[in-house]
Amino acid sequence: MRGYREFMRATSKAEKSTKKIVHEKLREAGSIVRDDARRRFQRYDVKSASGFRIRSRVGGVFVEQSLRKTTGKHPEYGTLQMMAALEPALDAKSAEVERRLEQAMDELADILD
Repeated sequence: MRGYREFMRATSKAEKSTKKIVHEKLREAGSIVRDDARRRFQRYDVKSASGFRIRSRVGGVFVEQSLRKTTGKHPEYGTLQMMAALEPALDAKSAEVERRLEQAMDELADILD
């Protein structure tokens, strides 16, 4: 997406209230991937699927597992989450996420004018 990095750099220098609005809009876009990843991973583990959270930082939006490891007996479990849920969800929803991010940037430009 063109202009995203520049937009995020400018946001990092903005006022606190503006940053809050930007991060809310980014989390909305991230929720598209999170919801799909949860749906995909529920067949493996409902608890782990419910642990997917959205993080919004200056570098972008991330969907990650917020639950801590419980036993450590399955070192490949993180890979399973990535390959079975997170990456396929991002691939399937990338066009929708990009469209939502562009829409959010337009909304933010209107707010900031």
